[in-house]
Amino acid sequence: MQDVIGKEDEISPADISVEQTKHFRGLRLWLPLKLFGLKPFRAALEEKLYLTKYFYDEIQKIEGFEVGPEPELSVAIFRYVPKTKNANEFNRKLIEAIQNDGRIFLSSTNINGVFWIRIAVVQFRTHLEQINLLLDIIKKTIQEENFN
Repeated sequence: MQDVIGKEDEISPADISVEQTKHFRGLRLWLPLKLFGLKPFRAALEEKLYLTKYFYDEIQKIEGFEVGPEPELSVAIFRYVPKTKNANEFNRKLIEAIQNDGRIFLSSTNINGVFWIRIAVVQFRTHLEQINLLLDIIKKTIQEENFN
C-alpha cells in the first residue's frame, strides 16, 4: 500500500497493527474459537438465555412485580408496583438497595417515564446460583419493614 511508506524515523500505526490503526481485538475471539471450537461458546450463550427466561418467570411469582416483554436475548426488565407508594421512586430505592448489597449488579432504564430495573445475563461467571441469589436478595429487600 502506498500510504504506509513514510519517513524512516517515523513509526506509523499502520505498520504495527494488523487492523491498520486499531487494536487487533479479533485475536481475543479467534484464538479461543480455534482452541476450543464453537461448542463451549454455544453452551455458554444457551445457558445465559435460559437463565434470563428463568429469572423472568420466577420474578413474576413474587407478588407485586410486573415485567416487560418476554426476553428474546439475555436482557429482561422488571419492577415492583407498591400499592400505596410511587412505583418509580420505590424501584429507584430497590435497585440502590440491591447494588448496596454488593453481591449482584443490576442497571435501570426509563421507558416512557416508567422506571424499570434491568437484568442483563452476559457475564460468563453468572449461573443459576447467582440468579437464585438475586431473587433471594429481592425478596428479602422487599420484605424488610424499614424498606417499605
